Amino acid sequence: MLVFCPGCQQGHLFHTEPWGRDGVPGPVWSFNGDLERPTFSPSMLVNASRPESRCHSFVKAGMIQFLGDCYHDLKNQTVELGDVAQW
Repeated sequence: MLVFCPGCQQGHLFHTEPWGRDGVPGPVWSFNGDLERPTFSPSMLVNASRPESRCHSFVKAGMIQFLGDCYHDLKNQTVELGDVAQW
């Protein structure tokens, strides 16, 4: 599922089914099946090794909670989630 991140102004992809490259499995998130008020678990961490563009968040019940290690202005805030789309 692709989630629009209002902090990064781009999509973050939550894989909800097994996937991988070159035989190495990729991360898989649980999904509550609700496209209106989605919940994914665990958190999403984008650009972990690059603090200047890092985004770290939880998506719960249609809200996105940004953690304090985000680079953007929405860090430490919880806002409504934008569109969710199947990839």
